[in-house]
Amino acid sequence: MRWDSERDSSGPRHPGRRLRLILACQRMLFGAALMALLERQGHEVVAHAGDADALPAALPGAGFDLALVEIGLALPDPAAFAARLLGSAVPLVLLAPTADCPGLAGIAASPIAGLALESESAESLWHCLAAVAAGGRWFDSAALADIAERSEAERDARLLTRRERDVARLVATGQRNRAIAGSLGISEGTVKMHLHHVYAKLGLESRTQLAMDERLRMRG
Repeated sequence: MRWDSERDSSGPRHPGRRLRLILACQRMLFGAALMALLERQGHEVVAHAGDADALPAALPGAGFDLALVEIGLALPDPAAFAARLLGSAVPLVLLAPTADCPGLAGIAASPIAGLALESESAESLWHCLAAVAAGGRWFDSAALADIAERSEAERDARLLTRRERDVARLVATGQRNRAIAGSLGISEGTVKMHLHHVYAKLGLESRTQLAMDERLRMRG
């Protein structure tokens, strides 16, 4: 199973065999350009749907190898969209504009077979189509990394109380316990208690680790 994208433009220019595709795009101009690009690579777009309601009508009897779907049609939950519309046995590749596109959480565990980014080169799409057409899975590595980072941040946000998040944020700015206590209107003892809970919840051992962790999170 392949998860990382190939970003080297010296890679194959197409999946190696002619594919029959269903293309679902809500942006008409983008869809027309993508269809032309696919056909120039030797593939055939057997059906083109412009909205989610039109896609089911295009499926029966189309004889396609896979479906290429713009993520806007699958929101708010692409995984549920794939499970409901196509089922786990049907190869579905999503197109997303960027790695931080919303709605991608849980995509790796879903029936979706691939994810390519519109912000990357065409070669990334060809590699994705090749892997999926061969029965594998292919997800852009930048998107997977962003999903993992966001999932971790969301997990931490759920773990910490509002006051614990406030303390962690002030630690990242370099403030000592006395200054943090003054900023939040609490005692130094209460600050120490919150820090103890933050360390335990996040699996950290020191103030330095917490500051580094929080600064990385704020930059992300």
